[in-house]
Amino acid sequence: MEIVKVDIANFRALESVSVPLQQLSILLGENDVGKTSFLYALENFFIGKKLTNPKDWYKQNTNKAIKIVITFKGFPEDETLTPFLNSDETIVISKTFIHDMKPEVKAILNEQHSISVPKPIIDKWFSQDSFHFIPVRRDLAVQFSMNKTAMLGKLLRAKMRLAVNEAGAEVALSQIKALLQEAIREPRESMQSFLQEQLSNDAIQLGFDDLDIDPTEGVRFSVTLSDDRVKSINIQDRGAGTQNNLIIALFRLIATSNVEGNFIFAMEEPENSLHPKAQRQLLNVIQEISCSTQVIVTTHSPVFLDRSKFESNILLTRTLSGNTVAKVFDELALAQVRTDLGLRASDALLKGGGNCAILVEGNTEEDGFPIFMEMMGQSEFDLGIAIINMGGSDLIKAKNIIQLLKGYDIPCVVVLDRDAQQTADDLTRMLGNELANLKEVFCLTRGTIEDYYPPSVVAEVINQEFSPETPVTEQELDQDWSGAARLRGYKKIMFEHKAGDSLEYLKSALGRIGTRILKNKGGSLHPEIANIFETVERIARGS
Repeated sequence: MEIVKVDIANFRALESVSVPLQQLSILLGENDVGKTSFLYALENFFIGKKLTNPKDWYKQNTNKAIKIVITFKGFPEDETLTPFLNSDETIVISKTFIHDMKPEVKAILNEQHSISVPKPIIDKWFSQDSFHFIPVRRDLAVQFSMNKTAMLGKLLRAKMRLAVNEAGAEVALSQIKALLQEAIREPRESMQSFLQEQLSNDAIQLGFDDLDIDPTEGVRFSVTLSDDRVKSINIQDRGAGTQNNLIIALFRLIATSNVEGNFIFAMEEPENSLHPKAQRQLLNVIQEISCSTQVIVTTHSPVFLDRSKFESNILLTRTLSGNTVAKVFDELALAQVRTDLGLRASDALLKGGGNCAILVEGNTEEDGFPIFMEMMGQSEFDLGIAIINMGGSDLIKAKNIIQLLKGYDIPCVVVLDRDAQQTADDLTRMLGNELANLKEVFCLTRGTIEDYYPPSVVAEVINQEFSPETPVTEQELDQDWSGAARLRGYKKIMFEHKAGDSLEYLKSALGRIGTRILKNKGGSLHPEIANIFETVERIARGS
């Protein structure tokens, strides 16, 4: 069983959104676009209890119903499900939440009418037994308990139940304890082996200690870690990185335990507190699990984006009206994008919102353009703008980045230096045709973006950031320099003043610091630069 699509209305940050999902779905987007709200909507759908907190409603307006509609597919043959199957073999379950009332549950048939779903069907297929969500603030005391909602608990309870059943019904409590200890030995040893490998420490010992059985309270135990330095330290008292490594080990245990069928994983920012090497390892485990069990994660990790399929990445972005929309990759664009194996999804998708992208040549533009927008009374965040550094003006790279953005239906503009006129001409010929999402190509008439910074600002940046032996004056910076000649001049002046000669660092400093100096001094943008941002705003607003 897996989720094909989720439609959510009036839940937390989500006024109305429709999100298609894959067997492995990686949700990304800026903060506050609704990624966490999406996962909590799924959790509340499967828990199925009434909602009482007004904060669960969009803008806390409890007069409107929360509606969560999930389309499922991939059910095993089960005649009890036949009445709810659509012609495409999907089952669509709708749960409507009125404030402080038990949700209404319906199955939608071929998008025409709905019917009630009996409780046994809900409990078996569409309850919290079929879904497990781990939030970014992980409570390991819960996840590694025998609680029926705990991930480890769900696995061990099944093994314990099997051990007791095989021993027969008439078993003394002391015998049951021995049976249960043996039932959890193999999972504990497997997780311990995974931890030793992940932490490169064969001295790591994982303990499921103080196993206790109470006829009324059930089974309890504590999770501890020991190594050559400490003994039996409770996992809650270990660092975040170690705790997350235990989560990885648990994922690997589940992967090797062949958990299949009616189970769906969701995890918020699984890379949190993990070293990039551990992130790669975790992604490998998640990909392995997703071969048999659907996995949904939210992330800000370049590792996750660059090492997963383009079509697995789902970009959540907020429109200027405030609503969140999901942008998924157009599979028809796969062949074009994959012609360049060096293209990384994170280069484009972690740079900002999805309403418009500005492709630039270098660091000055990447660091300075957000401040230029402030000078225009704009906000890259409010407008949903991504500023992407292409690292030069190579036509093939520019074209591939644009095609990647096209796959996610993100419009873009390109800003190039004057010496990249040929690239600008080639891209312009593709406007509206091969590159349908490319809206405008700008070629700077003065030369490079550095030509638009007054010499007084450049001198101040050099003196502030490079500590020259003697201060640089603006008179030394020839007003008539242009393009590459200007940059060579800056490099020569820096060398002569014993301030180093790193042009790349100067460009970055101009963007980060020089643009802020220009803004604080009340400077105005050159009309050519202002026109770029006016165009971008029109595109972002869809006008």
